[in-house]
Amino acid sequence: MEKIGELQEDIYNFFHGNEACKNFFYDAAQEERYAAYYTSMYLLQDTTESLFVHRKKGFSDDAHQAYIEFWGVMQAIIIQQDSIYELHKAVKGNKLKTKSLTSWRKLRFFRNTCAGHPAKRDRPSSKPLVRTFMGRNFGGYSSITYEKWEESKPKDLSSLRLGSVSHPRVALGDLIDAYEKEAVNIIENILKFMKRTWPDIESGNFQADT
Repeated sequence: MEKIGELQEDIYNFFHGNEACKNFFYDAAQEERYAAYYTSMYLLQDTTESLFVHRKKGFSDDAHQAYIEFWGVMQAIIIQQDSIYELHKAVKGNKLKTKSLTSWRKLRFFRNTCAGHPAKRDRPSSKPLVRTFMGRNFGGYSSITYEKWEESKPKDLSSLRLGSVSHPRVALGDLIDAYEKEAVNIIENILKFMKRTWPDIESGNFQADT
């Protein structure tokens, strides 16, 4: 998360040191984009700093507190992703394409998985219903364990099986690290776009590339 924090600060410094960039966003016609930029930058800073500090500290030894911390971490990541998405749209004027961001999407899916909601709606009708459950003693950044129940297939009903239970493990720290690399690339491209679009600090002449 340290690199994301550095890039957030670089964007902040560029914005406030470049008159052309400020003139563009301060224009009344860009009010919505400026509001999105302003909000996204604060959300990006808060989530990044919090995730960085917690990663160094690790989850509490108290199972109840660790449980709350886990959901705080997962929600902070979702908010961070949303802020990057909105920052991209505010600066570049178009939506960020996340389909190719494998780790980005895995984290969002993992968060929803651990929440325990039925996954039938996100799966082909030919596949069985899946429910999940994450207890308080889930592990830590090195390995998160949750319980997964999958309904019996039609051929299993004759044996009165009530579904199968497994306990998948996810290396949360590694997944976050992989996601961070994707996020860094996105934010670096946002900063490069800003420097390319508003290159002349002195003259104020610029052409927004949207």
